[in-house]
This record gives sequence, structure tokens and C-alpha cells, in this order.
Amino acid sequence: MIAADAADDLREGRRFDLLAALLLGLIAVLASILAVVQIGTSQQSARAQAEASRLTADLSARLQVSGMVQQVMVSQEQAAVALSVAGASRALAGITSGDTSAEGIGSAELAASSALGEALNATARTVSRPPLDAYAAGLIDATIDELVAEVNQQNDQVDLADDAGGRNARSILGLSFLALAGVLTGLGVVLREGRAAWFALWFAGAVVAAAAAMAISAIA
Repeated sequence: MIAADAADDLREGRRFDLLAALLLGLIAVLASILAVVQIGTSQQSARAQAEASRLTADLSARLQVSGMVQQVMVSQEQAAVALSVAGASRALAGITSGDTSAEGIGSAELAASSALGEALNATARTVSRPPLDAYAAGLIDATIDELVAEVNQQNDQVDLADDAGGRNARSILGLSFLALAGVLTGLGVVLREGRAAWFALWFAGAVVAAAAAMAISAIA
């Protein structure tokens, strides 16, 4: 027959082995989950950062090119208006003073300003047409609504990158917790007997729980 003390030690040893095996199984499962999450979030963050950088460069190019084109068109339109004003003033002065040559010059300037305005309008309608490619035409024809929409899209990508980066950091922290839990479990198995062994296992269990919390936070 087995003595009572020996039976108690045997039951305690079985509980210890069961707890150690349970912890090792949980560590393995959580490590697999967190590894997949860490890889996925890392890739997601990298893609979002790359897309945000691309949108930033595209926005900068659109602002510069469309602004430059608009500045040129405005300056030419101002020149046409100035020529029209000068021609009207010269023609009016010629009519008032009876100077036919001044009147003729003013009329010519008015006609020239009108022709210049028509030419500018025609240029504005064709500035983004072939042989320009679609991308270059999009840079020139960028509207305020399109720029605002692209800014919002860029902000969304930045938010996505930040969220994925945060979940990636939590998954790495969870893996670090699991590494610590594995060390504690191994220490408990080595000690096997006494309060120190049980303390190592229970502490390992608490660390595994913290790793599980990190896994849930990283997945959610």
C-alpha cells in the first residue's frame, strides 16, 4: 500500500505536471497567434506608410504644377486686361481730341486685347490635352475638391498606419511576455518541488494572461 504522504505527493506532482503542460500549450498557441498578428500588422503598417508617402508626393506635385499654370494664366489675363484698358483710354482720348492716329492705335490695341483673350481661353481649354499623358493632365487640372479628397485619403492612410503600428507594438509586447512565461515555466519544472516551483508556475500563468490580453488588443 502507498503511504498517505506518498499519495499526496503523487497527486501534487500530477497537478504540477498538468499545470506546467497547460501553460506550455497556452504559450505555444498564443505565440503562434501573436506571430501571425505581428507579421500582418507590420506589413499593413508598411503599406499604409508607403501609400501615405505617395499621396503626399502627389499632393505636392499637384499643388505646384496647378498653381504654376494658374499663375501663368492669371498673369496673361492681366496683361490682356491692361492692354484693353490702355487701348480704350487711347481711343477715347483720340476721339475727344480729334486725333485719328491715336484713335486708330487705341482701336488696334482693343482688337489685340480681344484676340489675346480668345487665345488665352483656347489655351486654357487645351493645356491639359494630348500629347500630355493622363498623369500630367491630372496635375494641371487638379481642382480644390480633388485636392481636399486626396488630403482626406492621405490622412486615412496615416491613421491606418498608426493603428497598425500600435497593434504591432502590442503583439511584440505579448511575444515578450510569452518568452518570460516560458522561462518561468522552465524554472518551475526544474525546481519541481516546493513553494518556489509553484510560485514560478503561478507567476508564469499571470504573465500568460497578460500576453493573452495583448493578443486580444492586437487583434481587435
